[in-house]
Amino acid sequence: MDRNSVTGLALIGLIMIVWLQFMSPEKKLMKPVTAVKTEKVESKVQEAQVSAIPAAENYGVFAQAAGGKERVIKVENDVFRATLSSKGATLKSLVLKHHLDSNHKTFDLVSNDKNGALSLLFLTKEGKKIDTRDLYFQSVTLDTLHTVGGKESYAVRYHLDVAPQQAIDITYLFGGKSYKVDYDVKLTGFGNALAGNEYQLQWDGGLLYSEKDRKDESQSAVACSYLGGSMVKLAASKENQAYREEQSGEAKWVAVRNKYFVAALIPQGRSEGIFLDGKRKANEFADYVVALKMGVPSTSGVVDNRFSLYLGPLDYNIVKAQKVDLEKIMDFGWDWLTRPFAEYVILPVFSWLNTFISNYGLIIIIFALLIKLVTYPLSMASTKSMKKMSALQPALKELQDKYKDNPAKLQSELGRIYKEAGVNPLGGCLPVMLQMPLLYAMFYVFRSSIQLRQQGLLWVKDLSIPDSILDFGFSIPMYGDHIAVFPILMAVTVFVQQKITPTAQTNEQMKIMVYMFPAMMLLFFNNMPAGLGLYYLMFNIFSVAQQFYINKTTTADDLPKVNLGTSSSSSSSKHKKGGSKK
Repeated sequence: MDRNSVTGLALIGLIMIVWLQFMSPEKKLMKPVTAVKTEKVESKVQEAQVSAIPAAENYGVFAQAAGGKERVIKVENDVFRATLSSKGATLKSLVLKHHLDSNHKTFDLVSNDKNGALSLLFLTKEGKKIDTRDLYFQSVTLDTLHTVGGKESYAVRYHLDVAPQQAIDITYLFGGKSYKVDYDVKLTGFGNALAGNEYQLQWDGGLLYSEKDRKDESQSAVACSYLGGSMVKLAASKENQAYREEQSGEAKWVAVRNKYFVAALIPQGRSEGIFLDGKRKANEFADYVVALKMGVPSTSGVVDNRFSLYLGPLDYNIVKAQKVDLEKIMDFGWDWLTRPFAEYVILPVFSWLNTFISNYGLIIIIFALLIKLVTYPLSMASTKSMKKMSALQPALKELQDKYKDNPAKLQSELGRIYKEAGVNPLGGCLPVMLQMPLLYAMFYVFRSSIQLRQQGLLWVKDLSIPDSILDFGFSIPMYGDHIAVFPILMAVTVFVQQKITPTAQTNEQMKIMVYMFPAMMLLFFNNMPAGLGLYYLMFNIFSVAQQFYINKTTTADDLPKVNLGTSSSSSSSKHKKGGSKK
């Protein structure tokens, strides 16, 4: 859970507590090969002939492959453009076609574009540390540019002869309209060649950022894995500090993500463990490495491991369709409370509405109306309970004054009055408490939903960020560096709702809260996504309309009789008179 989520949930909790208060009474390490990262060498020329072959003491039997000529091939399908290199048989670029950055330009997800993101990493029996990005493969595929679409598929193959009867084959298989790429690794003659009988498939470099607020995006960037039925997360939260996590066991996937996109390595067979590494740089960029540990049996002549690479948006429906629990990477809060509301209520309704409404601003408005209709019985019960409590206040005040020196008698009389009036003192609180899991789930979904990204409504160009109309150029503590419209309108609706809603208290503190609560909401929502502000604005407008309706339709006959306290006093007086006759 990132810093903004913790702060947001804490503020929501604080707001709800204040409202209710005033409105009602260590693991096995992998071998050193996992931590190996080869020195990155910048190349100023895209295709350069390497004349000097590195010394055999650095690469051993791989020395011959450490020199060669780079060949680049570009593959384009319906959703992305990928660039592959024969140096390392690696992915050097991946540009999504239907997702733009904050400047509405295409952007590259691959941060390590010099050396590439994908590689095999291993330690030979002779102690040579090998990263395949240092080796030149033979490109079996001779194309330099290929477009694949629809139900077509296209394979890019690389081959490396290491020694007689020893070779590495790597194959990429692209579909026409999928973010998933099949990735095949075939090792021939490596049964007794690798230390620990293992190698790693790694993604190096994290993902490049695409949003205007880099600080917020970096707080969502993590390296993670789904291992043994649970999530393993590594977040590089502090600058220039190394973070590392190594675990053994079978993993369904390892991945790096930022706020809206993910690169996941998914093994089709059994993996032996994971390696996660991260470091936050001074410019807020979090650089991550994730790797799958794969076994190479000493008795095998050929090892063929198949993987899938998911390189695309954090769209719940798309990642869930991978059927490897990749949707677990999406942060919806507590698994036992808010996540079920997000997965089984909010997102399905969004998807259903999107089948006939394309504008997500309109979807949010309709969704707010649907939620208000669903919670209407709870809201009605809460409002009526507070209205009854408000009507009882004179009688309750009389009892409190009368029995101020007899707490036991006071509680007894209060219980009797509540029972006769059909009022539950917690009636105004309980409906609100029951809605809180949905409230928290809405916070998570609206804050991280890619569906809202760069979707506009009226003056708002992007519902996933604050609807700023004026940037200060400096930051005001607790408020931010801009003025957003939806939070102001929402604060107004909260004020109106406070004024027309009956309360169980009439003291000076309650009068202060009529002004303080809207101000708190304004401060909290000013830095939240516009979509979240729009939702609560519309929800409050519907709540105000509901309150007007309740106030208009509720008659005096619907309220408890305020002379209950007087009855109590009369009864007490009669008892005293009866006693005097004795």
